[in-house]
Amino acid sequence: MVIRKLFGSAFEGDKLTDKAISNTATRSTQEIHDFIQSGMDEKVLDVDGYGSVTALGDGLMVIRKLFGSAFAGDALTSKAMSTDATRTTDEIHDYIAAMSTVYTIS
Repeated sequence: MVIRKLFGSAFEGDKLTDKAISNTATRSTQEIHDFIQSGMDEKVLDVDGYGSVTALGDGLMVIRKLFGSAFAGDALTSKAMSTDATRTTDEIHDYIAAMSTVYTIS
């Protein structure tokens, strides 16, 4: 849902959660929109520290991290991290891991 939201208007309204929300979700679709938007606005989802939140950069790295060891090391950031990033690959691994313990990413 995070990457869907980062793609903008293509996933407005119920399209954000269509076939992606759990039957036991505690947030409504609108609450999910708002939650992710807050992460975008506050730059929490700017995982490489570049200053903007993008679907094929930050969003892709978040998704890759959720796949676990399949994207260990540089595989996490390969062709997704901004050349102007302020965080290293190791710092991005740590940042997303810390973020996912504070916020439930789904």
